[in-house]
Amino acid sequence: MKFSATKEYIKVKTEGILNLELLSAEYGMTAEELVSFHNRHCSISELLNISLPKYVEYIYIPTDQFGIRDSRLLKNTVLEIPTVSSNKVYGVIIRFLPKNLQIHYIIKVKRTAAYIELNKEKTYVNNQGIDKIIEQLFEKAEQVLYPLQLSLHSKGSIQKILNNKDITQRWEKEYFPKLKEYYQSETTDNILEQLDKAYTDIDLKKDLFNRNIFYKLFFLPVYQGYPFFSGKDSLKIYFSSLSREAGYETEYTLNREYTRGNKIALKITGTEDEDPFNKNRSKGKVDLLYKFNKETKEIFSITGSLSTFEKEKEYTVDFQVYEQKKPE
Repeated sequence: MKFSATKEYIKVKTEGILNLELLSAEYGMTAEELVSFHNRHCSISELLNISLPKYVEYIYIPTDQFGIRDSRLLKNTVLEIPTVSSNKVYGVIIRFLPKNLQIHYIIKVKRTAAYIELNKEKTYVNNQGIDKIIEQLFEKAEQVLYPLQLSLHSKGSIQKILNNKDITQRWEKEYFPKLKEYYQSETTDNILEQLDKAYTDIDLKKDLFNRNIFYKLFFLPVYQGYPFFSGKDSLKIYFSSLSREAGYETEYTLNREYTRGNKIALKITGTEDEDPFNKNRSKGKVDLLYKFNKETKEIFSITGSLSTFEKEKEYTVDFQVYEQKKPE
């Protein structure tokens, strides 16, 4: 909206049909308060009646209310990738339905001008430590990745694993020999053989990260321009319980206002692509909300869900990532 200002009020140019209820709410006023203020300062031809609103070119807004509203508005539709150096701690909770399986863990994220480094702590399943042998094996083997140093593309997706050689050396000299000695069975031998192939050159195994929902969503290429506060893209998510990907056409909506917590909000919604297997059948959805730090643009939280259908049965992943407060 265009506007002109005096000491007491701001003249805001209206766009389209005037919705008094919506407009007054934006400025923290009731419709009656807005009409009363407007009529005290406008010309006779601009007078409004709350029960019979008419078209007016300008609406008169109290200067202080306009200032409060203006301070909450984004001034730029470009979400730029963070450039600050920082250390963040995030809590991750992922719930898989209909299995009703929940995992959670803490992951530490160090950001520098040259790279981003991650360290993942112990994984809990349904609030319990992992006790099954195969799950323990994967959990211990996964720790070879950390610390994990990544370079990113300009939009925030993973470009390259920078400490690939360090990971390979840790695997070959420390993790693989110990795990092979401790876990001795035909099943664990086969798993270790597959892990050995993957970790020998982890940089060539990007699918390990594409299939991990945390890495997929935390490093989604969201740092870009959003003309008219919106955009479109596509998304592929791997559902481990079904051993397949689901594709979605997604819409991005950048909130014009900061949240009550003074964060930038980006909504991502979408519907599963149609294919020969789901034609004329139920389709999954994407419903995610990203919140970013107002100043640094770093991720504050990601919440939402993704779903797909298999034989008319819905499979859902509920996903939550929250920045944790640092201990005093």
